[in-house]
Order: sequence, then C-alpha cells, then structure tokens
Amino acid sequence: MIKPSFLPAVAVTFTPKDGDPNKEPVQFFRPYGALSPDELEKGAKRNDPGALQELGERYYFGIGGKPQSDRLAYEYLLRAAEHNVQDAEFLIAECYRQGRAVKQDHKKYFQWLDRAAQHGSWMAMFGLSAAYRTGSAPYGGEGPVANAEQSFSWSIETEQAVMAYWKFYTMPRFIDFDETLRILMQAYLRICVQLSEHFADGIGTEQSYDRAIFWLERAKRFGIEATADRNFDAVDQLIEQMKQRAAESGQNN
Repeated sequence: MIKPSFLPAVAVTFTPKDGDPNKEPVQFFRPYGALSPDELEKGAKRNDPGALQELGERYYFGIGGKPQSDRLAYEYLLRAAEHNVQDAEFLIAECYRQGRAVKQDHKKYFQWLDRAAQHGSWMAMFGLSAAYRTGSAPYGGEGPVANAEQSFSWSIETEQAVMAYWKFYTMPRFIDFDETLRILMQAYLRICVQLSEHFADGIGTEQSYDRAIFWLERAKRFGIEATADRNFDAVDQLIEQMKQRAAESGQNN
C-alpha cells in the first residue's frame, strides 16, 4: 500500500475562557479550506505546504476569495510540489493535460500523475487505473500502453488510499471536514463499483461474480456506516444485476 505523503490539517489550540488553571488547552484540527486568504498568504510566506496547496487550488478553480488564475495556481502548486504534496502534484498533472499555464503535454501529464500517485494521491491513482484500461489512444498516443493488470493494481491502490484518507479525517478532534468526507465517500463508492467491474469482466484479475458482488456489498456497507442512511437503491440495483449475471452464467454465490 502506498501511504499518502501529506494529509493537510491545521492544528488549532483552544484555551478555556474561564481561566480555570485545571483545564488544559485542547488541540483540534481543521482543513486549510477554513482559513482566510490572509491566513493562507501568511502560511505561504512560511512555505507551509498546506497553505501553498490550498492557495494553488483556490486560484485553479477561482474559489475562496481568489480569482481564477492559471499562472498563479501553477506557481503555488509547484511550490507545494517541492514538499511532495500529492494533491498539488495531481493538479499540476491536470495543468499539463488541459494546457493550463503550460503547453499541453500528455507525456508530462503522466509523469506528474505517476509522481502524485506514488506520493499517495487517490485521484492520481484513479486516473492511472483508467489510463491503463483505455491505453494511449485518448492521449494522442502519448499515454501508457493498455495493461489490464496495471489497471486492476491501481484500482486496488485507490481503494486503500481512499480508506486511509477516510480513517485520518474521521479521527477525534478533526472538525469541519464534512466536505472532505463527502468527497471521500463518493470516491469510495466509485472505486468499489470499479473493482466490481474488474472482477465481473475479468479485467486484470480472475473473473469472479462472487468478488464482484463482494465489492458492491462493501460499498453499500461503507455508505450505511458513513451516513447512517440505509437507502442506497442505486447500489442495491447493481447488486441485483450482478447476481442476475452470475445466475445466467451458472456461477454460484
């Protein structure tokens, strides 16, 4: 398993207001996205990797009090990448894929995508899994050669990485990470469905409807545990469809 090299969170210390000397200060952790632009700028001057990445992202998307600017986004992301911040490296890869702030270059896109994946970016891993599945045709012949085993391997790595992120951001005293967790939950459901497809179609691994159903049921269990909502009709439909395919094929589950 590839461990994320950087998991951004800002430490915040709360001191009891009543002045009771018996009450110890309590430390919490918040996302960099909760900081103001001024706070991020101060952090960037100190070369805080999380502040650099957050500013790069804000300029990239034009959010959080910053205008959209490919040039400034690329500059901040490149500084964050010097600290091996994997999410910054992923966005740099996207700059090369889309030709934003730099000339479009699929070769450099995959170089940065691989670097981001090796540093633990689940988004980069997901992208590599897709690229190895389709091959180089969508990238003007400059992408990787289609390789089903590599596609499956990166799908497995993606699942493990998303779960690592989830466990980190659901630790005690981590607050205001609702949006991060929402994105991670959606990502986990997607990768479980993708792994189900790998097994159902025998893409890069031995074909098995048993394992295909396992990953769909795992997605449903995760969703229920994460949200306390038992209504996952879309996943239920996929499970029933997979069971039907298994029955038609003669495989027992």
